[in-house]
Amino acid sequence: MVLVVLVFLVACNSNKVLFVPVSASAEKGSVVYIYRPIKAANVMLTPDVSIAGIKTFAVGNGGYKQLYLSPGQHAIKLAAIEGNTPAVEHVLNVVEGQVHYLRVDALMKLEFGQTYQPYKRKFELMEVLAEIAVTELSACTDIDGNEDQKKAVISIADEQPEEATFSVDKTANPFSR
Repeated sequence: MVLVVLVFLVACNSNKVLFVPVSASAEKGSVVYIYRPIKAANVMLTPDVSIAGIKTFAVGNGGYKQLYLSPGQHAIKLAAIEGNTPAVEHVLNVVEGQVHYLRVDALMKLEFGQTYQPYKRKFELMEVLAEIAVTELSACTDIDGNEDQKKAVISIADEQPEEATFSVDKTANPFSR
């Protein structure tokens, strides 16, 4: 019995992946990691992340993305999820040659009262120290590797503003055909 438990513990520890951040480069810009640690709160909700009004990606539970941003202030926004969470905005002052970490915290609060009220759900976006972020990023399950890593690195200059990406196809009834 002790041997089985020992083998199980060794197997669990051997699967842990060490997160190693990339260095900032002069030609690409400073590195910004936006990540969401694994939490049971709001696990089914996936907010969209916009930078300077450009929808960039959706951050799921246990996921992260690596971005290259030019130095200066950037407005990073988590979109509201209708009926669930309000929009959240954080202005990040990107410093040349530094790696920045933003954590998406998922929160859920019970409302006690005379009548039924649904959970109050929300997301928060906050800057995190490198030591804490590297530890939390190592625990993320959606660690992009190999081919996925190329997709995870996003250049903001290549994207279109949110308003320009609207399509009627996204709102069409799937049963109308």
